[in-house]
Amino acid sequence: MSEFKDKASEQLRQAREKADDALKAARTKASEAADASRERAVKAAAASKRNAEQAARKTVESVKTNPLAAVLGGIAIGAITAALLPKTSREDDMLGKVGKTARKAAKGAAQAARDVGKEQLDTLGVNADAAKSQLRDLVT
Repeated sequence: MSEFKDKASEQLRQAREKADDALKAARTKASEAADASRERAVKAAAASKRNAEQAARKTVESVKTNPLAAVLGGIAIGAITAALLPKTSREDDMLGKVGKTARKAAKGAAQAARDVGKEQLDTLGVNADAAKSQLRDLVT
């Protein structure tokens, strides 16, 4: 019986030792994976920051180069946003006829801005191909 007990104790000790080794190996791998992930996250954040700074510089340069296009682009974005946003029943309740008048005025202003912008572009000799080229330059 003592021999059986000794054998069982030895097997238990070996099993504990293997479990401890496996736990240490798992902890090491987890720590290495966490370190690698942290390093990749730091690199990705730095790359994102560089890209954002570069985009900001390009935007500023583009606005300085062609401020009219920037203004027209802003007006166009505003008009598109206004056109896409549905009117709400609360808006109708709160503003009533004033809201309808404001919407009509905004549409008229957007149309006028579009017409003036188009005239300005025509005066400057900017055509669709040039605008596409400049937009391509802004995006890249």
